[in-house]
Amino acid sequence: MTTADDANATDSLASVLAGRADSYRMFSRMFLKPLSEADIEEFAAIDYGSIAEALSDTPLLAEGFKDMGSVLRKRHSGTRQQLSTDFTMCFDGITAIDEQVAVPYASVFLGESALLYQEPRQKVYELFQAESISLKTDVKLPEDHLSFELEFLAVLSDRIATALEHNNQDEALRNLELSREFINEHILSWLDLLRERAEKILKTRFYRGALKATRGYLELDLKTIEDLIEVVRNGQN
Repeated sequence: MTTADDANATDSLASVLAGRADSYRMFSRMFLKPLSEADIEEFAAIDYGSIAEALSDTPLLAEGFKDMGSVLRKRHSGTRQQLSTDFTMCFDGITAIDEQVAVPYASVFLGESALLYQEPRQKVYELFQAESISLKTDVKLPEDHLSFELEFLAVLSDRIATALEHNNQDEALRNLELSREFINEHILSWLDLLRERAEKILKTRFYRGALKATRGYLELDLKTIEDLIEVVRNGQN
C-alpha cells in the first residue's frame, strides 16, 4: 500500500532527477555549437541572479551563473555574433595559446599526443555502446566531446527516474553509481585543464561563466548523487 509520504517522496525524487537532466542538457547545448538567437533568448529568460543567490554555498557555480547572466541581460543585436565568434575561436580550435588549443575533447587533454580519437574517446564510445546509448545530433563529433558527455549524464538521470518509477531500485542505484564514476573519471579528469586553457582564449564573459558553472554544477551534483544513493538504499530496507 502506498502512503501519502511515499507518494511525496517519489514526487520529490522525480523532480530532482528531472532538474538534473534539464541542467545537463542546458550545459550540453552551450558547448555543442554556437548559440542561435532562439537559444540566447531562451537562456536569457533564466533568472541567473536568483539562482546565484540560492547557490551561495557553491561559489564557482554561483559565479558562473552571474557571469552568464551579466552578458545576457545586456544582450543586443550583435550579441549572437560575438558569442559565435568566441565559441569558434576557442572551442573549434581556431586560436591557440603556446601552440595548444582549447577544444572540448577528453582526448586532447588526456591522450598521449593531444589529438582527437585517442584512448579517452574509445573508452567513452565503448561505454555508450555498452549502455545502448546513441546520442542523436546533426553535429558529427567524437564521443568524448564535453557536450556528449554532459548529455550522457542527462540520459542516465532519465533512466534513474524510470527505474524508480518501476520500483527497480537496483537499476536506479547502478545508474547513480555509473553517473558518479563517469563524472570523476571522464569529465573532472580534464575539465580544469580545458578551463585553464580556454580562459586565455575566450573574450566573452558568457563562455568563461559557462565553464565555471559547468564545473561548479558537477561538484554539486556529486553531492546530490550521494544523497540520492542514500535515499534509494534506505528505500530498499
